[in-house]
Amino acid sequence: MNAVRWQCDLRASRSARALNVTLSLLCAGLLLALEWPDVWAWSKAPVLVLLLAECWRNERRLVQRVGRLALDVKGNWLWRGVRWRAERRADWLPYGVLLVLRNQQGKRWRLWLMHDNLPPGEWRTLRACCFLRDGQTLP
Repeated sequence: MNAVRWQCDLRASRSARALNVTLSLLCAGLLLALEWPDVWAWSKAPVLVLLLAECWRNERRLVQRVGRLALDVKGNWLWRGVRWRAERRADWLPYGVLLVLRNQQGKRWRLWLMHDNLPPGEWRTLRACCFLRDGQTLP
C-alpha cells in the first residue's frame, strides 16, 4: 500500500443536485409549453415520463457518489476499495474538476467533483496535489 497524499470523505453535491432538478424542470416546462402537431400530441406524456425518470436516475446517482476518495503518492486514486489510474490530467473549472480514471480491468470512470462535494480546506489541498509536479510535496 502506498502512502496517501490526499484523502477526503465525499458527500453529495448540493449544487449538482440543484442543477439536475432545475434543468429537468426547465425542459419539462419547455416540453409542455411548445405547440406540437395534433398527430404528435399523444407523445408529450411519454416524453415527459422519460424526462422525469432521467432526472430521478441522475439524482440517485449523485446521492450514491459518497465515500472516501484517496490519492496516493504514485498518483493512483482509491475509491471504494478499487485502485484507479488517471487516464489524463484533471480538467479543472472554478467550481469542479473532471477526473477520468481507469482501473486494472480496463473499466473507465468519469468522476465530476464539485467544490461542495468536500470541505473547503480539502478542495484547496486537492487542487494543490493535482497542480504540483512529480517529486514536489506539500508544505
